[in-house]
Amino acid sequence: MLLDLPRRRMTRSRAGRRLLLAAVVLIAVALVAGIDGWIVRHLGAHSATDRGADSYLSGIACPTATTCWAVGQSAVARGGNTSSEARSQLIERETGGAWHRVAAPAAPGPDLALTAITCPASRDCWAVGGSSQSGPAIIEHWSGGSWHLTRSPTLKGGQLTSVSCASVSLCWASGGKQTHRDATSDVLEQWDGTGWRLISGLDGGLQPTLFTCPAAGHCLIAGLRGGTATAVSYNLGQWSPVTLPARAQTRPGLTGPRGSAAARLPDFLACADPTSCLAVLRSGRGLVTEHWNGSSWTPAAGRPPPYLAELACAGGRGCWLLGTSDALTPLALRWTNGSWLRTPVTGASQRGYFGDLACGTRCWAIGGRTSTLGDGSAYSHPLTGPVAGT
Repeated sequence: MLLDLPRRRMTRSRAGRRLLLAAVVLIAVALVAGIDGWIVRHLGAHSATDRGADSYLSGIACPTATTCWAVGQSAVARGGNTSSEARSQLIERETGGAWHRVAAPAAPGPDLALTAITCPASRDCWAVGGSSQSGPAIIEHWSGGSWHLTRSPTLKGGQLTSVSCASVSLCWASGGKQTHRDATSDVLEQWDGTGWRLISGLDGGLQPTLFTCPAAGHCLIAGLRGGTATAVSYNLGQWSPVTLPARAQTRPGLTGPRGSAAARLPDFLACADPTSCLAVLRSGRGLVTEHWNGSSWTPAAGRPPPYLAELACAGGRGCWLLGTSDALTPLALRWTNGSWLRTPVTGASQRGYFGDLACGTRCWAIGGRTSTLGDGSAYSHPLTGPVAGT
């Protein structure tokens, strides 16, 4: 994620990828610990009263070199059933290399969590979240004193999963809203410096999916316009079309509405600066990487491993792919000389995953540390680890 001051990006689908990744980790851990114990726990007479933690961090931003913020959820799952867990907002702050929990504002409903955070200025941070069940989506603001809820369009039964800012007076938040038929519709909100409002799209109807804002007033945004994969750049108030990597524009063999070619976007997109961006795409042979120099895309050598949750860039500090390894330990790969190299992270020897990264005095990867209860069922706790060599 782009992090210092306005250098921050989020993806609308990152929460879904994190949940999928977490599910893979938790299921695998449960299998390693023993499937018999898992069955006993979930089908036994005490499954409704047994409780396991399901807490993790999902977003991080560093507004200054000496301060970083991380957000997520603190929860307890009864009987291992995370769909009915009691969860609450989790906000942590780092100063001087130490992390401590910070009080969150009173929630307007039960079971609300935070999913993403961005800081367009040193004393200006936005965090978004909500409920995947029936609660409202929430937007919270920090301006140097304490976190407080901000008035925004009411979204019942949904949550905001990403937030990005081009400046202190131009931000976007996106997510999903549940309907009475259990379908999910996309939601996009915009901050104009005075308030949040629902908008239908950007730059001629673009429905954004991926945001990356590497510097004040500069963003690269990818999404769909009329069902076609499209990208645009925002530069100091001006919108301009941008090409996508050729292999990302369509997905052979799939069709969209009414038989049209299915649109294809990169799975991950992030920029270290306005003229240096990375796109990671899934292909028939795995994951591939392409580099943007400000005018064109170039395929890069080397293929990252699977089980990735996020692509994060930190300006001059580099770019990382984050996720979990084949051994189910947290994984951080750094882009170095045109290839992905594994980066040591303190605490990454435990089972778990990384889902976001930001840099202040040092770079921090955050996510979830997974383990098992005595009967083999999995649970998680927040994980924060400093990245070596930063």
